[in-house]
Amino acid sequence: REQDEWIWTRRLERYEPMVQSVFTAPDVRLAGNAARKLRLPVSIGQAPVKPHHILLGGDLNSEGEVVQPGVLSALGLPIVHGAGDQPHLIDAAVGGRRLALARWMADPNNPLVARALVNRIWQHHFGKPLAGNPNNLGASGSKPTHPALLDWLANKWVQEGWSIKQLHRWIMTSEAYQMSTHHPDRRSVEAIDPDNHSLSYFTPRKMTAEEIRDNILMISGELNLAIGGLPIRPEINREVAFSPRMIQFSLAPAYQASPQKSERHRRSLYRYRVRGLPDPLLEVLHQPDTQESCEMRLQSSGAPQALSLWNSDTMQQRALACAHRFTHSSASEEDPVVRTFLGILGRKPRKDEWKRCSDFLNDMVAYHASKTPTANPYPTYLSRSLVEEFSGLAFTYQEPLPAYQDFEYDLQSGDMPPATRALADLCLLLLNSNEFLFVY
Repeated sequence: REQDEWIWTRRLERYEPMVQSVFTAPDVRLAGNAARKLRLPVSIGQAPVKPHHILLGGDLNSEGEVVQPGVLSALGLPIVHGAGDQPHLIDAAVGGRRLALARWMADPNNPLVARALVNRIWQHHFGKPLAGNPNNLGASGSKPTHPALLDWLANKWVQEGWSIKQLHRWIMTSEAYQMSTHHPDRRSVEAIDPDNHSLSYFTPRKMTAEEIRDNILMISGELNLAIGGLPIRPEINREVAFSPRMIQFSLAPAYQASPQKSERHRRSLYRYRVRGLPDPLLEVLHQPDTQESCEMRLQSSGAPQALSLWNSDTMQQRALACAHRFTHSSASEEDPVVRTFLGILGRKPRKDEWKRCSDFLNDMVAYHASKTPTANPYPTYLSRSLVEEFSGLAFTYQEPLPAYQDFEYDLQSGDMPPATRALADLCLLLLNSNEFLFVY
C-alpha cells in the first residue's frame, strides 16, 4: 500500500504546471540516475528544434516531407503569430507552441470551438444535440436544427467569458428546458415532428451512469464533495474484482477498493478507470469505453440494467444507507413512507402510492424479523493457480490484499433492525423507478 501511494504521488507530480510542456528538441541523453528525473535541465529547452516528417505508410523509419506545426487553414482564421506569408503556421521555436494553439482556439473569431462545446453541453441537457453529429460538427455532419440558436449561444458564451456554469444556467432556465413532457395535442405534434426537433415538449432523458451513482450517494448522505487529490477506487462486483486478468504477459493484481469510506464515496469524476476492468454496474448503464471517443451515449434500458440495479451489492448498500438516514433524520414528517418519497423523489406520495408502500413496508418488516443477515467480509488474500509456461507444471501462490487488512466497511444489514432493512427495500424500489432514473 505504501508503494502504491508513492507511485501515485510520483504520477501526481506530472500534472504540476512546470511539467505541462512538450519537449520537441533532439533526444536527451542523461547518464545514470538523472534519466529518471521528472524535471529536465532548463538548458535543454534552448536546444534546436527536432524536425517532424510525414511518416510514409505510418512507418517510423520512412520519413517523408518535413512539416511545420500549424492550425486549420480551412477555417480562415490565421494564427496570432503567423510565419511570414503563411499565416496558419505556428512559430517554429521550442516554447510557446501549445500556448499559440490555445489562443487560436479561444479566439472570439474562431467559428468552430465555441459552437462545438455549446452543442455538446446542449446534448447533455436535452439528450440530443442541436447538430446531430457532435464528433463531426461541420459540412459533412448533420445540419443544426436551430442554427440561429446555436450561433447565438456560442457568441454570447464567448462574450461572457467562456463560463460553462453560466452556459448551464442559460440552458436550464430557458423555456425549452422547463417545458413539460406532456403536450395538449401530442398526437398532432408527433405526426408533424416525430423527432421533436421543434422542442414543442421536453423529451425525458435518462441520467448517465455517473449521474445515477452520484445522485444515489447524495441522497444517502455519503457523497464526498472534496475537490482534487488522487484517484479513488470504489467497490465493484467481487467476482469481477478478483477474477484473474493478464497485463503484458503477466498476471495483474486484483482490484482493491479504497479502504476509507470517505474516499470510496467521492464523485465519479475521481474514479480510477482501470483499462480492461470496467465497473460492471456502470458499464451496464452505458458508461463509455475509455479507449474510444463517445459521440453520444446510449439511452436504452434492458433486463441487465434492471437486474443490476436491483441485485448488485452497491445498490443494496446504498439503499440501506438511505434507509438509515431517513430513519434517523430530524424531519418534521414522521411517516417513513412520506420521508422516503420526499428524500428520493422530492415529493409526497399519492394516496394510492402511500397505501401500497405502507402495506409493502409492513410485509417486509415481518419478513426481515424472521431472517438473520450474515456478514460477508473481504478476504485478506487470494489463492491463485497457474500453469508454468515452459514446463507445463501447475503451481499455486497467495496474493495478499493489503487494502482489506484495515477496511472501513459501509453499513451492514446485520447491524440494522428489521424496520430499517424493510425501509431499505422501499428505498431500493424507488431508486429503480423511472421517476428517479430519468430527467423529466
